[in-house]
Amino acid sequence: MEISAHGITKASALAGLCADLAVSRGDVVAFGDMPNDLPMLRWAGTSYAMADADASVRAEADHVAPSCSEEGVAQVIESLLGGGDATASPTVPDH
Repeated sequence: MEISAHGITKASALAGLCADLAVSRGDVVAFGDMPNDLPMLRWAGTSYAMADADASVRAEADHVAPSCSEEGVAQVIESLLGGGDATASPTVPDH
């Protein structure tokens, strides 16, 4: 169960944090696996669904990262920081 104040989402919290830090929406990379992550993924400049995410999340994300058990977030971040191709995984095709 996730509980928050009315109108507060992961997207609104992320937007507020980015405004405070002067980070543009286009520079944000977000990861999600459940429908409650969709507003955040829609808000972020680049979105990744985990390979083992809910089908609705995989359908809306820009990219698919390897599963949580494969440390997919770490793999993508490492690729982004290392300058590799973080838009696809050898084991999980982009959609």
